[in-house]
Amino acid sequence: MRGPLTQLVCVSSRISRKGIAARAAFTLIDLLVSILIIGILIGILLPSIAKINEATRRVMCRSNMRQISIGISMYATDNFQFLPRTQYVSTAGGSGRAASTMTLRVDESGGTRKPRPTDYDGLGLLFAREYLLAPKIFYCPSHKGANPFSKYAPNWAGSPGTIVGNYQFRGALADGSRLLNVSADAAAGALFSDGLATVSDFSHKLGLNVTKGDLSVVWVPDVDKKILTQVAQTGSRDKAVGDTWPLMDQAVGFIVGNR
Repeated sequence: MRGPLTQLVCVSSRISRKGIAARAAFTLIDLLVSILIIGILIGILLPSIAKINEATRRVMCRSNMRQISIGISMYATDNFQFLPRTQYVSTAGGSGRAASTMTLRVDESGGTRKPRPTDYDGLGLLFAREYLLAPKIFYCPSHKGANPFSKYAPNWAGSPGTIVGNYQFRGALADGSRLLNVSADAAAGALFSDGLATVSDFSHKLGLNVTKGDLSVVWVPDVDKKILTQVAQTGSRDKAVGDTWPLMDQAVGFIVGNR
């Protein structure tokens, strides 16, 4: 039989446990406050995460360009220093069909025959001649326009059809020379870059990666949207792209008077 003291201890113990349980339970207000705090934290972190992801994609894009630069160097070494030829750049000066130089393979058969090595154009020759064997190199990971890799994956695998990449090829140095000469003055100008054909081809929000004629890759900021505004010009897309190259020449340090 329990004594009075033992009974008092038991009662106190039960009251203590109930008090702890009551304090440990979440109320509806506690839950709502927790959800609100989590929502605020997510709102703060998401922009930072997006910036980190874009910075990562920008680095991957630059890596693609460096590999393409190596391919151009090997191509030039095997072809008397000539850059990869492209039918879209006028030999008589002017803009030619400058907006089409993201085209890597041309299909003039309408899909009635298998692709041939001679169907490849511009930077696509680096794949056709086996200097570069990974098709994804020709696609910027930040691209949100009409020409993602997934659209052309069957064509890269051997199906007939045109192939378009994400990088705009100038087809010549800044002075119009088709010969790769990394020590020439014109090598300080732009040689190829992120897409310029349309606004949706402009893969990065605040600038673009540009490969110069000396095959170095640089980031060109476009915070004032001067280049993007030129890309967005109405009228001839070829002229708009052709007029964009001098802007990038200046941005990467090529003095126009040296032409």
